[in-house]
Amino acid sequence: MEVNWKISVALFMVVSSSVAAQSYIAPPTSSTRSHVPVISDEKMEQCVKLYNEAEWLSEKIDQTQVDNFNQESVDNYNQMVNEHSRMTDQFNAECAGKQSRSACEAAKKLNISQGLPFDEC
Repeated sequence: MEVNWKISVALFMVVSSSVAAQSYIAPPTSSTRSHVPVISDEKMEQCVKLYNEAEWLSEKIDQTQVDNFNQESVDNYNQMVNEHSRMTDQFNAECAGKQSRSACEAAKKLNISQGLPFDEC
């Protein structure tokens, strides 16, 4: 599979710039009575980050105006959709249905590291 690194880097910069000033939240959880796989707190922090960045990208996609007569506009939109799909697939495979000590603590740590306000757990 050939990857166009110039486009990938540009997309990463767009996504990164749009997520820099937003606060992290813990992904939603559901209670269950069966065994729930446990992941490390470090992995949960990565999951919280991935969840939030996918949510922010989804918001950006929803607000994007696509010029159907401009191939670059269509391509950029499609790249954002593909990146969101990749992020969602990764979250579902590595994070969904798993628990750690605290997803809330991971979100708090990420917010503190960026100097953003945070909620107590």
